[in-house]
Amino acid sequence: MHGWQIASYPLPSNRQNITVQRILIRYGVSRDMVFLLLRDLCKEFEHLKNNPVLNSAKKVSFHH
Repeated sequence: MHGWQIASYPLPSNRQNITVQRILIRYGVSRDMVFLLLRDLCKEFEHLKNNPVLNSAKKVSFHH
């Protein structure tokens, strides 16, 4: 991907197996930039479809 920052949020304890990702797009962003974002997302979706996660064990990630 090209440096896009997409925030991820785990849901509360009754649905903690789900993580929501949010894309915030600022007002005035060009159509070309939106096209690049969508192109990159589609490319990554295809990669994930062709390379599924084999281990669902919890992993340690970056903490603020």
